[in-house]
Amino acid sequence: MMKSIRLWGLLLALLLAVPTLGQIRMPPCPTCGKKVNLCPYHGKHPKPKPQPKPTAKPKPKPKPQSQSQQVQQPQPQPQSQVQPQEPQPQVQAAYEVTFTCNVPSATMYIDGTNYGNPSGTRYLKTDTHRVRLTADGYEDYEGTFAVGPNSTAVSLTMTQRAQPLLSDETITVNGVSFVMKGVQGGTFRMGSNDSEAGSDEKPVHQVTVSSFRIGQTEVTQELWKAVMGTKPSFFKGAKRPVEQVSWTDCQQFIQRLNAKTGKQFRLPTEAEWEYAARGGNQSRGNKYAGSSSIDAVAWYGVNSFDKGSKSPDYGTHAVGTKQPNELGLYDMTGNVCEWCSDWYGEYSSNSQTNPAGPSSGSYRVHRGGSWASSARDCRVSDRGLWMPDNRNGPTGLRLAL
Repeated sequence: MMKSIRLWGLLLALLLAVPTLGQIRMPPCPTCGKKVNLCPYHGKHPKPKPQPKPTAKPKPKPKPQSQSQQVQQPQPQPQSQVQPQEPQPQVQAAYEVTFTCNVPSATMYIDGTNYGNPSGTRYLKTDTHRVRLTADGYEDYEGTFAVGPNSTAVSLTMTQRAQPLLSDETITVNGVSFVMKGVQGGTFRMGSNDSEAGSDEKPVHQVTVSSFRIGQTEVTQELWKAVMGTKPSFFKGAKRPVEQVSWTDCQQFIQRLNAKTGKQFRLPTEAEWEYAARGGNQSRGNKYAGSSSIDAVAWYGVNSFDKGSKSPDYGTHAVGTKQPNELGLYDMTGNVCEWCSDWYGEYSSNSQTNPAGPSSGSYRVHRGGSWASSARDCRVSDRGLWMPDNRNGPTGLRLAL
């Protein structure tokens, strides 16, 4: 017993002599940082094994959605970049321009654009513009005009294209001579709007004819007899105009005349006849062929028919005994009516070049009035008509070539 007590006392003394563990300063583990006495490896950690790098798992493909299930995702808006501002063109105002032209049927081009007829009002921008005009029978017109803030009036004048000037020609058939006068072609206003004008003289319209020749006088009875061998006229006389011949008779006369002369004679068109009666491009605008006083140029009702059958002035008269017109043509007013080649038809307001009338009809045109006509029916624009086989009228012919 005593031995045990001594042993425990010895142990107690040892414990008291040795410092406690808490009083001992222990160094830290270099790996985990804990005190060596607290480190499970007492400062000698094993080296870690290298770990394999993780591999990315493939993303599962999304299942296709129906159209109704699809959700519209907002599109990312691009970042706006500040762009340099371009100068905006200024809108030019359009101003009123009024055009007039001596050829209303011409075609007008402004800066290469077709503007139709050169009449009326257009609206154009402020600038200097180029204008060009074209028309049958006229030289092309080119020029410029300026448009400003105020209304502008532009007057355009076209120059008529020169037609060949045909010389006069004298022709003889079986000893009978006659003269064909050269008529230089040109453009004129056909028809009439005066108070005496009939409805078939309207509308007045522009017509261009080419150069041609026309008889200085009406075909005389002696020339008809030289070609046909007959004398159909009621009033006899070699120098008087042939009359009481139909349009069809005239065609037979012309065929035989052409065969004898080798020429291409014909009846004048209605347009050629009126152009020549008015004096062609030398016209002075007379009401009758050569004068506005009918007695100076014509045998007509007042100085012929109204004299009565016992008067020597009653009936037709020798050709060329009255004053000629500007072209030197006689008796285009009065004496006898003159057949034209055209079928009778209404006028058109459109401008025309060398019109030949309708392609068919019931009546043929005659012009000029006769020794039995009123002054109204002898005007250069007046129109008459007969059936082509009618021989009972005071109607003759004038040749064209």
